[in-house]
Order: sequence, then C-alpha cells, then structure tokens
Amino acid sequence: MSDLTPSVPSGFEVRPIEVFLAQEQPRRRYWLHAVLLLATVFTTLVVGARLEFNFLNNLPAFNLAENTLPLFPLGWVLAQPSRLLLGIPFAGTLMLILLAHEMGHYIYCVRYGVNATLPFFIPAPTLIGTLGAFIRIKSPIRSREALFDIGIAGPIAGFVVALVTLVAALGLSKPMPMSARSSDFVLVYPPVFQLAHWI
Repeated sequence: MSDLTPSVPSGFEVRPIEVFLAQEQPRRRYWLHAVLLLATVFTTLVVGARLEFNFLNNLPAFNLAENTLPLFPLGWVLAQPSRLLLGIPFAGTLMLILLAHEMGHYIYCVRYGVNATLPFFIPAPTLIGTLGAFIRIKSPIRSREALFDIGIAGPIAGFVVALVTLVAALGLSKPMPMSARSSDFVLVYPPVFQLAHWI
C-alpha cells in the first residue's frame, strides 16, 4: 500500500494556520466613565478657583501663609460655592488637554482595530486636582507600526492643545513684582495655563 501523505519538497516550511476567534465585545460601563469625568471636573474646579482667585488678587499661586490646605482648598470653596465659577478656565483647559491626549490614543486604537476603553479620568485632591487619565487596551496590538502610531498620537494631540493655550496665555499675562522689596517685574500669566503647561 502506498503512502497517502504527500511529500514536501525540501526548502519549504509548513506552518500551521492561525485561527483567531472573534470575541464578544464586553458591555461598556459608560456610567463609570461619566462619574469619574464629573468627579475630576469638580476637583479641578476646586483647585482652579483658588488659583484664579490668587491671580486676580496679585497673590502667589499657592498662598502658604494661610492656615488652610493650599493644595486642595475644598473648605474655602464650600464656604462660598459660587467661587467654583472662578475655576472654569483652569478646569476646562486642563481637562481639554487630558481629553485630547487620551482621545489621540483611543482614535488610533479604533483605526487599527484594537479594542480599547474610553478614557478613565482620575480625580484626586492634588496640586492640579487630578492624577490624569488613561485608556485600557484590551486586545493585542498586531504590528510595530500600530504600536508606534497609537503611542505617539496621544502626546501629539495633547501638545497641539497645549500650544494653542500657550499662545492665548501670552495675551492674558500681566507684570507682577518678583517680591515685595524688589523693583524687578516678572511676566505672570493666568493659572488657567500655568499648571496645564507644567504638566
């Protein structure tokens, strides 16, 4: 009886066929993204309100002479909730930079067919009112080109927004004395842009 297995010529490599099973897309938890976004907007409003108040009254950005916690003045804001309105420019600018950064990653994930979540914002009582944001990638990235594009898209998008706000900040700047005993002045621009650019 003859051998029914066909012979493979030398020099050829036989590779198994790769089979990828389509996974069912998990349900997105939009409520969690929304809650974290609103909480982060609140914490950045609190910090931004105090920074803007200090700027308008020619005080240092963080007035350490006060007895309140200078980094997250929640009590100061709650004493007069309308003060939160002062924080809108800072919170809006910072959140826009973070959103642009994370959406840069997310849009390129969609473009390359990589399963990723929407941005998760992290509220925190810190110097800027947040610990940033992130997206979670839930599937493999299949090429170096996709990995590079997904990785670089976020910083480029965030940089473009920061550059636009920097140009706007120069028009809103004002000269302030370097110290009470000095006749030298320094150009200070609003905290709405200061900390966002530091980040």
